[in-house]
Amino acid sequence: IAIQTAQALAFLHALDPPMIHRDVKSSNILLDENLDIKLADFGLCRLVPLDASHVTTIPQGTPGYVDPEYYQCYQLTEKSDVYSFGVVLVEIISAKIAMDINRNRREINLANLAITKIQEGALHELVDPQLEIELTHEMKVMV
Repeated sequence: IAIQTAQALAFLHALDPPMIHRDVKSSNILLDENLDIKLADFGLCRLVPLDASHVTTIPQGTPGYVDPEYYQCYQLTEKSDVYSFGVVLVEIISAKIAMDINRNRREINLANLAITKIQEGALHELVDPQLEIELTHEMKVMV
């Protein structure tokens, strides 16, 4: 699922002109009968002019998935989709939702929770125990 989603985003970003989805989230990644993904909901997508590095636009998207840089600077780039995809990846490995008001105030946003755990050297606390994954040195370095 993660690999196919990354490939779908890479395809959109490689178009001429590049297309930015702007609403990458777990509920917009659909599975068909073969468990192949279908990226859905292109209602917020934007095309990036070939001569531009970004599009200046009012931030839109789903809370918890919106790139903070895009939200603060109003500059939409392919990196905005990559940030949102990163949140989806954390959802996959943690079995937690992107926004949860029942979590600690600083950890309501899953991205903030992940950053906190990584900074504390507690990456293992982020991984869903049902995955039964032993974090290797290579995995920790990659994060």
